[in-house]
Amino acid sequence: MDRLFTSYRVLALVVGVLLAFCSLVALPLKYLATEGSDLQTFGESASILWLVHGWVFIVYVVVTFLLARREGWTIPFTVLALAAGLIPLVIFWVERSVVRRMREEHPELTTERA
Repeated sequence: MDRLFTSYRVLALVVGVLLAFCSLVALPLKYLATEGSDLQTFGESASILWLVHGWVFIVYVVVTFLLARREGWTIPFTVLALAAGLIPLVIFWVERSVVRRMREEHPELTTERA
């Protein structure tokens, strides 16, 4: 399987999970849990993952841009793929769309399972 395509898939998954956790778990716990509670403390501690998401997202953008250039994606599809890591849960739908498109254009990327 192509290394750039595999890198894209792994990064999309990591960015998606980090963004979903940070925005749907860490953020509400930090700001909505009772002040000084264990949940609020966990939310504050888990907020460091926003930094991790940011750095991984930068790598995701670079890899996605390189893949888009190589594959000749349209500008709207490229922008959607690049911005997907900023909206919680959207990246999972976009990753499926990219995989579908790549496998249609490159049948050799389909892995046969016994």
